Amino acid sequence: MSASLTESDWNFRILDKRLVVVKTKNESTHKVAVLDMLTNLMFTAQVRQTISIEQLTENQQYLFNLNVYSSKNIEGVERDFVSFFEAIDIDQSMEDFIKAYWVYPTKIRFELVEVEEP
Repeated sequence: MSASLTESDWNFRILDKRLVVVKTKNESTHKVAVLDMLTNLMFTAQVRQTISIEQLTENQQYLFNLNVYSSKNIEGVERDFVSFFEAIDIDQSMEDFIKAYWVYPTKIRFELVEVEEP
């Protein structure tokens, strides 16, 4: 796992399997930008070092198992959204986290832990 995700300033939220299309990949940072097929929204995922990013093909569909983390630092989060980040014992959907990523991209992290071809 990336060092940035192991620090104590992140809360693990959920593990979910998503059908995505890899749009771009950056081998030097070990990240991929993907389009979620259900929400039709893009987000970036950190790829675990145990996964070969070179084997991922752009514009191809995959089933990604993703860990989702939210920042413990909620500075800058509007009051109406504070409970979303603070209530870690409430089940929230993957769609909620993808949408929150668009509003607060520095407060949500996705980590690719396993890849399957659909």
